[in-house]
Amino acid sequence: MGGLLKRAIGQGILFGLMLACQPADTIVNDDSQYVPIEVGRYWVYEVQQETYSLSASPVFSTYFLKETVGERLSSQTAKTYKLIRYKRSKSTDAWKSDSIWTLQQLPNSLIRTENSIAFIKLFFPVAISTTWNPNEYNSLPATTFRYEQVGKAYMAGKESYPNTIQVVSKQNDSTAISLNRYVDVYAYQTGLIFKESAVLAYCQSSPDCIGKGLIAYGYRRKQLLIETGVE
Repeated sequence: MGGLLKRAIGQGILFGLMLACQPADTIVNDDSQYVPIEVGRYWVYEVQQETYSLSASPVFSTYFLKETVGERLSSQTAKTYKLIRYKRSKSTDAWKSDSIWTLQQLPNSLIRTENSIAFIKLFFPVAISTTWNPNEYNSLPATTFRYEQVGKAYMAGKESYPNTIQVVSKQNDSTAISLNRYVDVYAYQTGLIFKESAVLAYCQSSPDCIGKGLIAYGYRRKQLLIETGVE
């Protein structure tokens, strides 16, 4: 009896030491589940977009986007699936086919190919210390993505998600001349729940507008998850 007690205590101490050795910024779960992929899973988003130009008034638009995981492509060695995309102008309109992209699950990353351009959307392990170049597999200039708010709760619209991660560009900045912002928020076992991207140039053409935040040209886009499930 004494030997069993000593062994149990020893195992408990060992388990505690193992937990203590885990990196503090790493969430212990299946990282791939920040974008759960299975045939028939879908996401519906409301997208709000603002477009600015020097020659016209700002254009504001709202539309709805649906993305559905289609069949797995057997010709690919990795887990690669079709991503079938639909659009509609109003929530009451019928969906119209838009495009077909792909999602690829690798042991260390998730790759999304958009209009034949491959982007590394997530890189594992999910941790504050993890950084990567999303353009590693395309010809666009190299940049750096990183994680923020790992495992934190996030309110997207009216929904609260207890375990989320934020993917941000290391080049996110705001100056008197321009604003560049890229943020993707993923919820565990749900997928992308919010996305914001903005590339804006502020007016520099006259002393009257410099430093006042008046937009000369560019765009701002926000994408909010409003429905998800499996068909």
